[in-house]
Amino acid sequence: MKDRILANTEPKEVFHYFEDLTCIPRESGNEAAVCAYLVEFAKAHGLEYQTDDAHNIIMRRSAGKGFEDRAGVILQAHMDMVCEKNAGVEHDFAKDPISFEIEGDKIIARDTTLGADDGIGVALALAILADKSREYPALEFVCTADEERGMTGVEAFDGSLLQGSTLINLDSDDEGVFIIGCAGGPVVKVFLPIAREAAPADVSTLRISVRGLLGGHSGEDIHRCRANSIKLLCRLLYTLKESVALSLVDFMGGLKYNAIPREAEAIIAVPAGDVAKVEELTAAYQTVVAKEYRFSDPDISITCAAADAARQVLTKASRDGLLNYLYFTQSGIVRMNPEFPDIVESSVSLGVVRLEAEQAVIHVMTRSSMKSMYEEMFCHIRRLTELHGATYEVMSCCPEWEYDPDSGVKKTCGELYQKLYGKAPKYMVLHAGLECGELGEKAPRKLDMISLGPDVRNLHSPGEYVTISSTQKVWHFLRELLCQL
Repeated sequence: MKDRILANTEPKEVFHYFEDLTCIPRESGNEAAVCAYLVEFAKAHGLEYQTDDAHNIIMRRSAGKGFEDRAGVILQAHMDMVCEKNAGVEHDFAKDPISFEIEGDKIIARDTTLGADDGIGVALALAILADKSREYPALEFVCTADEERGMTGVEAFDGSLLQGSTLINLDSDDEGVFIIGCAGGPVVKVFLPIAREAAPADVSTLRISVRGLLGGHSGEDIHRCRANSIKLLCRLLYTLKESVALSLVDFMGGLKYNAIPREAEAIIAVPAGDVAKVEELTAAYQTVVAKEYRFSDPDISITCAAADAARQVLTKASRDGLLNYLYFTQSGIVRMNPEFPDIVESSVSLGVVRLEAEQAVIHVMTRSSMKSMYEEMFCHIRRLTELHGATYEVMSCCPEWEYDPDSGVKKTCGELYQKLYGKAPKYMVLHAGLECGELGEKAPRKLDMISLGPDVRNLHSPGEYVTISSTQKVWHFLRELLCQL
């Protein structure tokens, strides 16, 4: 264990467990170590627990004195994190602890993701389970694995184990904003056939790079209209191939399908005499997009540099097929929510592109709080895929969590927040997937659900941070809320 940075940071109960989690590898799909940590926690506190093959864990704390006749409450969070780092940063997420610091009110990781999504939710739940200063209703803590890659952990969870009737999800990232519904939709992996041929003679090979974008969460940040590096690069290549004889050697963009891609790169081959023209057009394009995204992505950088000579290039048909597919794939807001006008209802995110030996692999993620809308967006992807002679697989399909205007826990949260802080909270239907939808479908009874959490910013990106003051408020609120349910 590294020297503790948060030992004297309040609430100590919460930040003790959060700092533990920053030392444990927990990238999606690599949760064995963090699951073992949670098992040891359950044993140390005398809690009943159960794990499964997917590394999900459920813990139970018995009802305290005076709460024996109250319905049980389920706390829920996910143990995994998105692992991203800035270019050139040496960090092995499989073994290295997260490096973070305190900056005023922020706990921030400069060069990597912090894992506050959803490590802070896990820490809040553990602190509640370990809290001996208060009595609570019967508590269950469901900590799921592999949420960030498409919620495959909760998909494998046995919902019949749930005994409570109220569920508090701790995967929200705005203190004072309660989530009362969320989006669902399929994540689609497309396989587009490609073919290669010998590179033409007398060509120069160039590397076109798109860097400096802010990226962010492909659902929660989609309304910020940030640039998509894959789309920007595709647009530039279209411009170039209209002016020069362009051959495409390679194309790659994005790291995680659930993050807005921040970087993309293409290797191209052009006649040696056209290099200056490519450089000129690239510089002009940089000026154009810098103006278009001057507010959302002020540090966009689009560069052209020499690359190692290419031996093979994509055939013209493969080049055009790939660029057409990327160009005509939807990405961004599709529709705003008519009932909550400031909230995105439906969107698509083109997240990852990689070229393999005989195919391009493309990840597209749909989101909507309305099932018919994400089905329609999926239909668009399917038809575009079929038109290009490609195939696809649905990696996951998270169900939506439909807003319940008669929710009892929503009413209790609103009254308590008003009492504690002298103002009404905000409510929103989240344009991202929460595990509430899956758990609501799996539970043996109807669950009354709400989601809350402290302020977490720059999710899924280097520079992610959680604020100390908001964590203090959530800790105080959560303890009071559990006593009222």
